Amino acid sequence: MTISDEKIKQLGAQMNAKSQFTIPLVQPVKNCFRIVMNEEEADFLLAVGARQMTREQLCELYGKPQQFDAFFADILRKSLMWKRNGAYELAPIFPGWIEVYGGGSLDDPARRRMMEEFAAFEDWLLRLNIPPVRLYMNHVNSRTIQQLPARMSVTVSRGKKSIALDEPITAEQAVTTAGEIMPMLERHADQLAVMNCFCRTLRRVKGESCAFDLSLEGCMMVGALSEQIADSGIGRKISLEEARRMIADFEQKGCIHTIYHYGMDTNQEEIAICNCCVDCCFLYHGYRSGSLSQILVKAYVMPEIVDENACVGCGKCGNFCPTEATWYDKKQKKLNFLPESCIGCGQCAVQCPFPVRVLRRNERQVFVRTKRRTHA
Repeated sequence: MTISDEKIKQLGAQMNAKSQFTIPLVQPVKNCFRIVMNEEEADFLLAVGARQMTREQLCELYGKPQQFDAFFADILRKSLMWKRNGAYELAPIFPGWIEVYGGGSLDDPARRRMMEEFAAFEDWLLRLNIPPVRLYMNHVNSRTIQQLPARMSVTVSRGKKSIALDEPITAEQAVTTAGEIMPMLERHADQLAVMNCFCRTLRRVKGESCAFDLSLEGCMMVGALSEQIADSGIGRKISLEEARRMIADFEQKGCIHTIYHYGMDTNQEEIAICNCCVDCCFLYHGYRSGSLSQILVKAYVMPEIVDENACVGCGKCGNFCPTEATWYDKKQKKLNFLPESCIGCGQCAVQCPFPVRVLRRNERQVFVRTKRRTHA
């Protein structure tokens, strides 16, 4: 039986409460609910509500112990609940179960249909970027940025080397900065997994390819969630060395490394490292293309232009910058940089073949306003 709008509204509210980032329950999102879960699963999740429950408690709640293992395995395969601190709780919607479930194989017809619906939601965000909505959201978020914890922490790696964030960063030319990626991987060395990148999968569903020639695999999970996606067949376990190699390769190809935490709250433990580019990323490509996409992140470094004369005007910095914070103006023959829009991904320094910039530590929260649409 099809899940009613009322149940989706109730369950959506409970799942949105699991994250600082809420997703509107517009029709394409409702369709995602109906494609992925059946009514029995929706009723079970509504009964769980805001609670964290052990597997034994969930089995008792379900009431049919002989059928529970198969039922609950499907809940976990669809990523509708996540394991945390030895118990289980509802997953957020997005970033959440939609993103994780969407990271599996498109050979699953239900997964492909869900991704098609989410593509429609992406188009909805683009159409919604009209002056009243854009101005209101920019106003509200700019007023509250100082009170909100960052939703994501954005950092870059430098191969196998790293510099802890609580130590001064010594900037070097033509190298990346360090952040918490390598230390994070080492902390979770026994719990690492990789799945398909949701954003690149979405592009594939839309019949598009990645301009940066990135592999479909790319989203790394750490901790208990890595075990869950590996056990459910969404992703696969990887070693620490493979994770290091993948991070280094992604960075050279132009990826922004975005660290996600439980509840989109950097005060909570990390769960994933998104490695995506400005051509595919739902957030950064959405921003650059004029979607109703606002960027609220915690950044750790800031590039400083130390030798503008070394710039040859190749434009690579602008091509790789996710927020259009830097670019070379050919008419003015000038290198431009807007520090207030910089999220500290370091790609302007990684891609530049000359010693134009160094990267210095500057821990801060960044809010990049939705920009005006430039096309219909």
